This record gives sequence, structure tokens and C-alpha cells, in this order.
Amino acid sequence: MTAPLRRLLIVLAAVALLFGFCRTALADNVADEAEVEFEIGADRYKAGDFRGALEHFLASNRLVANKNVVFNIARTYEQLHQPTDAYRYYTQALEGEKDPAVQGRIQEALARITPSVAVLSITSDPPGAAIYVDRRDLGARGSTPTKLGLSAGKYTVIVELAGYEPVEKSVSVQTGVDTPLAVPLRQIVGSVRVEGEPSGALIRVDREDAPPAATLPATVSMPPGPHTLIVSADGFVQSTLSVTVAADATSAVHARLVPIAGNLVVSSDVRDALVEIDDRAMGFTPAVLNIPVGVHRVRVSLSGFRPVERTVLVTATGQATLEVQLAQIEEVNAASRVTENLEDAPSSVSIITGAELRAMGYPTVAEALRGVRGIYVGNDTSYDNVGVRGFSRPGDYGTRVLVLLDGQPLNDDYVGQSYFGYDGRVDLADIERIEVIRGPGSVVYGTGAFFGVINLVTRSRNAPTHSEVGLSTSGNGIGTARAMQQVRFSPDSGVWTSAAAAYGAGRDYYFKEFASDAATGGNSRGSDGLEAGTINGRMWWKSFTLQWFLTSRKKQLPSGEFGTFLGDPRTYFQDTRGLLEARFEPKVGKNFELLSRAHLNLYQFDDFLATPVDSGGNATESYRGQWFGVEQRVAYVIEKQLRLTLGGEYQDHFKAAQTGVAAGGVTAGIPIAPVSYLNRDDPFGVAAAYVSGDYYPVRIVKLTAGARFDYYTNSNYGSSLNPRAAVIVKPYADGNVKLMFGKAFRAPSVYEHFYTSPTQIPGGINLKPETVYSGELEYTHHFSPTVSVIGAGFYNYITDLINLAGDGTTTSPNQYQNVTNPVESAGVEVEVRREWRDGWMASAQYSYQRSRYLDNDGSLREVPNSPQHLAAVKAAAPLLGRVLMLMSRLSIEGGVYDRNDKATDPPQIQTNPFFVWDVVLSGEVEKYNVRYNLGVYNATNSQYSLPVSPEFTQDLILQSGRTLLAQGSVSF
Repeated sequence: MTAPLRRLLIVLAAVALLFGFCRTALADNVADEAEVEFEIGADRYKAGDFRGALEHFLASNRLVANKNVVFNIARTYEQLHQPTDAYRYYTQALEGEKDPAVQGRIQEALARITPSVAVLSITSDPPGAAIYVDRRDLGARGSTPTKLGLSAGKYTVIVELAGYEPVEKSVSVQTGVDTPLAVPLRQIVGSVRVEGEPSGALIRVDREDAPPAATLPATVSMPPGPHTLIVSADGFVQSTLSVTVAADATSAVHARLVPIAGNLVVSSDVRDALVEIDDRAMGFTPAVLNIPVGVHRVRVSLSGFRPVERTVLVTATGQATLEVQLAQIEEVNAASRVTENLEDAPSSVSIITGAELRAMGYPTVAEALRGVRGIYVGNDTSYDNVGVRGFSRPGDYGTRVLVLLDGQPLNDDYVGQSYFGYDGRVDLADIERIEVIRGPGSVVYGTGAFFGVINLVTRSRNAPTHSEVGLSTSGNGIGTARAMQQVRFSPDSGVWTSAAAAYGAGRDYYFKEFASDAATGGNSRGSDGLEAGTINGRMWWKSFTLQWFLTSRKKQLPSGEFGTFLGDPRTYFQDTRGLLEARFEPKVGKNFELLSRAHLNLYQFDDFLATPVDSGGNATESYRGQWFGVEQRVAYVIEKQLRLTLGGEYQDHFKAAQTGVAAGGVTAGIPIAPVSYLNRDDPFGVAAAYVSGDYYPVRIVKLTAGARFDYYTNSNYGSSLNPRAAVIVKPYADGNVKLMFGKAFRAPSVYEHFYTSPTQIPGGINLKPETVYSGELEYTHHFSPTVSVIGAGFYNYITDLINLAGDGTTTSPNQYQNVTNPVESAGVEVEVRREWRDGWMASAQYSYQRSRYLDNDGSLREVPNSPQHLAAVKAAAPLLGRVLMLMSRLSIEGGVYDRNDKATDPPQIQTNPFFVWDVVLSGEVEKYNVRYNLGVYNATNSQYSLPVSPEFTQDLILQSGRTLLAQGSVSF
């Protein structure tokens, strides 16, 4: 160590020693001085010099505060007859005194002088505030709570506490009276508005262990100055925010907590099910999802399957898993207009699932219906038609089957026709499933639901926001293009709409019945084309739904029907159907439901019939139908055992206008004048009321009964009452038995009532509605959740059939008349089905039915177009996962008789049995969201013909042979 450094250390040590000594000496000197002052004060007190004693006692207390000295000060003031000052110092001496003996002496002293002073008891909220009397510069008189001894009079009391606004109070006091004074203090604060995510996060101020001041979002009050806000929530990283608060002002901060994420693996026994986390679409099964930790609601859904909801806890460590099994949807809406289990519906029901629609790429509803139990289809080159359980009159165009779009009837109000081909809609991409309800349905829908109901169920509300575009080509070179957009605004609101167009040149025909036609030789080429377009959509918000639909098809007629030139490309039919429906379906409580519905409709028909001049010349006809309807329904559930439904409906068909003009011309030099043979408008109204009830006397038994009354204003028959009843029993866990009875009607159409032409006269208002009485027994047994067998037997008794009579000439014109002979139709059905699972599916069905005329005196032959045997086999198998799937359908149909069912007609011909085999490959390239279908319908090119109506020269029309299918779509 160097000499200078050693000297510096010695100096520093000496200074420190001197400083410590001085401090000790200073402290000792103050105590000594205080003691001296106290002793002098005591001497002066003994000598009776109270003024001098007070001076020295006060000095001693200033140097070193001491309660004994304070007591002596108070006693001295008392001797000086200054009671207010004595009271103040006695009070100070009593504060915090622990010795009972001393407390007693002080309290005795206070008792002596209290009658001589005015006492002011001051409290504040919060306590601890400094108290000033009249002036601050005289110093504080203590802190709250305290008692002041004052002379009688009026004073200004000032109360101050750091962080609070000072308060001045005027108070008057009286000698010998204890006057209370309570002073509330208002804290000086500012506020902070805290916004951010997630809602409900806890907000603490300055300390992590402080109790929560509020939850996010919130406005938090606090003293001015700098502060720290700690924002926390389970499953999120804690956030710390610094803020400076100004008095009486509001600052703003934003907290955004970052979720603590974990992994969730979701899988299902069926691939591609949509996974939603807390109502937000997150992916498709199988899926590995990175989501915030915590409890989440997971929903797994797939079109055609019942959705599954589970609650899952996701943690930051480990991996949560969820495995679900999806059950095939076994619900139907159209059977009773309420969503119910398939086996509880009082009807025989089949579902064409979305999986089948996608796998087969059906271009039309008619193609989708082929192979459904008890259903058969045909085409007469102008329209597709559908038969149910052995009954489809040639030329009835499906008037005895009601087609619905999400429960809204689509049949027109001219003929009552249902549309199953491109005239009904251009494609089925917007259809989620098709419900096929066999049996009478007038108790629910009124007219038209005679033999069955076909309900087209459109897109699910649960699909996420996306777009689709697609192209396809199908039977006879018909090409289609489509686009769709779906937007989901929230879990209970959204909209989707689509537009599609189709064009096709059609096929070429040869008709032997026209072989002698010099112009064509029986060949019809280039005259089977069509143009069609469809717009469809739906918007929903909670219980409110608005749907729109517009479709139009212009179709050339290649077959020479209605006496037209064979193969004339000018001859066409054009059908346009539109609707707008608003529906409100709130649930009022647990047991009460309402349905309010209003709809606006139009149907337009136009044609051009190229006919010879000697038959009147080219004819143009049109129909303009417009109507609106309203419906109100109320349903009430009583203790889960009884459901009652009451409703009423009214339709005003305010326009039902037909026109028909024959252009005339010149034939063999003879002019034929134009003729307006049809020009009338026959508006009408329909009013209906209905009631139904479902009763569960015991858990395994359901009883259903109901009736509907319809009244028509355009016919003499006026009204029709149609009941329905069913008994449904579950005799054991895997079995279900339905016994069903019902009645249905079909009202005569505007066309049947009032159409007229040179070769047809009106049926008139005396036409009666057709009626069917039906009974059915159906039994279902489930071998497993996916394999079941169904057996059914049915009986239909049909009266007052409306049939086209006459020869279609001016001397024997056609006319619609009620047939006096009833028709009996009975049969049995059996179906074995393995539901869709992992892309596998199989089903086989067979139906036998026999229809015949009753009360037949030999004037009638066999019922036309009524096959005794129907069978079908369907199967699907994944060849390469979801990328490549194979599905095949084989439908078999027995022979049918043509339209010549009267003994006076030409001989009645029975067609040969036939089968149609369809094979389709389909798949999806998930990476690009591309779907495709490649297939062939009628792969063996089976040649078969089916009966047509008396408007045709032909008795039978050859159906389509082998046709190719190609479809492709992309979603984004």
C-alpha cells in the first residue's frame, strides 16, 4: 500500500469516528436539555408560577415528546383557568395510554373541565385526516377521529387528507355540550377505460396479488399518478400495462391477451365431417387443431348424419383427443311438417342421402328417384313423370305426387304438374337430401299429395362461408354450368344463393308410327333441344327464413305430339316457375311453437305447336298463373306425451289466364282464318283448416291422428275432408311397427276444368276430385346401427279418377271426365340396407304390386303403366379413400300395359321387362377442393319403351339408351 493511500484512509476513519461521536453527543444534549426544561417547569409549578411552568413544559415537549410532559401541560393550563387548552392536552395524553392508573387520572381531569368547555367530536371517512380550526397557519389540532375542546362560538373546521379533496365546515359549539361533526371526504381520482380481448379477463391494479378491480372491458377508477394494470385470464398469457392517471380525467388503454395454445385431435368414423370449435368452423375430420387452452364446445357434423357435440378441455401440455361416431340421419320433415325420427313418422319414408347424391352425380330428381322402393320413372320426350306403388297414368305428369322445396309446394296451379327433370331445376348441387314419403299426404298438404310427397331439402345452415363453381355434361349431351355463394354471418344467420344454366341439343328418334310421313320417314332429328336456368337461394336470421326460387325450361318437342309436325324444331313447351316464401318459426317457451308463412308464386306456360293448316294452322298457347298464400300453425306439447297442432291456410289464385290461337293459313287453295279458341281467366281461392295430434300413452307406443278440410271456390264439389291415423309400436329395442290409414284427394286442375281447343271441350265445374283410401303395415328390424330390413304391405282404393275421354277429333272431342270404375292397388315391399359408413353402402329392394279396375263389366282391360315388379340394388365402395369411389345402381322393372285400357281401343300391348345399370366413379382432390364424377348411365344400352298419353300418335316411346356423365366442381 502506498503512503498517500495510507494517509487518506486514516483521515477518512478519523472523520467517520468524529461524525458518529457528534451525532451521539447531539442526541444526548437534546435529551439533557429537555430534562432540564422539565425540571425548571416543575420547580416553577411548585412555586405557583404557572405561566413560567407552562413555558418550560412546552419547551421540554418540543425537544422530546413525552406523555408525562403533555399531562403536566394540561394540568398547568387547568391551573391557568384555560379549560379549552387543558382539554386539548388531556385528550392528547389519553391517546394511546396503556396504564389504567394514568388513564383514570386523565379521565378524572377531563370530567372536571368538560362542563367548562364546548366539545367538538370530529370524525371523517376515511379517518386520519388533519384538522385545522379557522386557519391552517396555526397548525393542525390533531387528526380524525378526535375531540376538540373549544370556547363557545362559531368555528370553521378544515379537514384535509392526502389524495382527497379538503373540506371546510362551519360549526357552532356550546359550553358543556358535545357537538358531533362527521366529515365525508371525496377521493381525488381519475379513470382508465380498459378495452381488449378476451372479454371477462380480470383487471388488477398495481399488484398481481391484489383483488380484481373489474373484468374486461371496464372503466376503473384510481388515484392520480402512475399505475400498473395487470390483465389476466385462464388460458391466456398475462399482460402488464403502464398508465398515468390524471385527476378527474379518463385515460384509455387496450389489452390483447395472447392465448395459451394446445393441440386437439378430432377424428370420426366418417371422413370429411366439419369440425366447429365454439361455433367457428376449423376444419374437417381427421383434424389436428391448435387452439387456446381451456374448455371448448366441439361440434362435428356431416350432411346426412346426425351432428355430435362434445365439451373438451385443452391444456398447454399434452394433447387432447376427441373421437366421435356419426349416426346416419334418421329424421324427416315432410311427413308431418315437423322434424321427427324416421321411425316415428306416420308414413313410409325413404331418404336419398347427400352421400348418394354426390357419389352418383344425379343430374335430375327423376334420376335420383329411380331405384327407390316403390318408385318408377319415365319420359315422353316433353316431361319426366314418376309413378308410386304401381300407379302412374300416362300423361298425368306427376300430378298425383307433390314436390316440395324445403316444405314449400312446387307443383304448378295449371295442371297440378310436378317437375322432375330439367324443368324442375337444372342440377342437384344445392340439394342436401331428398325425402320420399309414400302414401296419402293430403292431411298435411291438401291437393296433390295423393300417392306421395317428394321433399327437396337444400343446403345446411352450418356450412362455412365459401363459393362453388361447376360444369357438367349428362344424358344426351346436355351441358350445365353453375355458381354458388354461401356467407355465414353468425351461428344463427347467413345466406346462400346459386345460379345454374343448361343447354342441350337432345337426341335423335325414329318412330315407326310416322314411317309413311313423306317429309321425315319417321325420323326426328335436331328437334329435341332444351334451354334451362335456375336461381335458388335462402337467407336466415334466427327464426326467420326467406327463400327464393325461379326456374325456366324451354323444350323442343320431337315426337309429333298434339298433332304437330314430326321433328319440327319450332314446336316447343316453355315452363317457368317462381316463388318467394317468408317463414317465421319461433319457439315460445319449451312447449309452444309457432309457424307463420307467406308466399308469392307464379307459373307461366307458353308453347308453339307447328300443326297442319287443315287442323287450324300453327297454334300458340299460354297460361299465366299468379297466387299468394298465408298460413298460421300453432303446436303445443303437453308433458311430452301429447302434441297438438292446429293450423289454417289460405291461397288466392288471383290470376289463372289461358289463351290459345290457331294461326290458320291456306291449304289446297282454301284460306283458313285465324281462330282464338281459348281466352279466359278463372281465378279461384282455397281455404283450409287442419288439426293433428301425437300421443304417447306409453314409451313404446305412439298414436297419431289428424284431419284437414279444404274448400275450393271454382268447382261444384266445394270441399274435401281428409283424415289420417297411425299406430306406431316399438315392440323391442331394434324393432318398429307402423300401422297406417289415410285418405287423400286431388282437386281437378284449371286445365281439366276449363281448357278448350278445336278438339277438346272443358271438363266443367262438375268434375269431382280424385280420392284414394290407403292402408299400410310396415315393419323394421335393425341388425346393427347400420344394417336394417324393412317389410311393408299396402292397399290403395282409388275412386273418381279423372281421365281424358274422346278421340281428339272435332266430331269426338277430348274431355276430362271422372271414371266410374274404382281402382284397387295392393302390394308388398322389402328392403335390406347397409347405411353409409366410411364410403361403404349397400341396399337391395323388391316391390310387388297389382293394380286393377273394380266393378269391371268387361269394358276395361289392364291398368296402364302399372308394373307388377320393381327391384333395385345399390352399392358404393371407396377404391382409393376419398380420392376415388365407385358406386353402382341396378334397377329392374317389370312390363307395363299401354294406354289402350278400354275394350273398344286397339289391342293393349304389354312392354318387356328391362333393367338399367348405372356406374359412376367419383372423388375429391382435397388439396384443391375439387370434386368430380365420371360415369355411364344405362351402361348396357338397354332398349326399353314406356307408355305415353293419348296426345301422342305413338303408344310407346323409346327411353334413353347409354349416356355418359361428367361433372366437376371447385369450392373456394
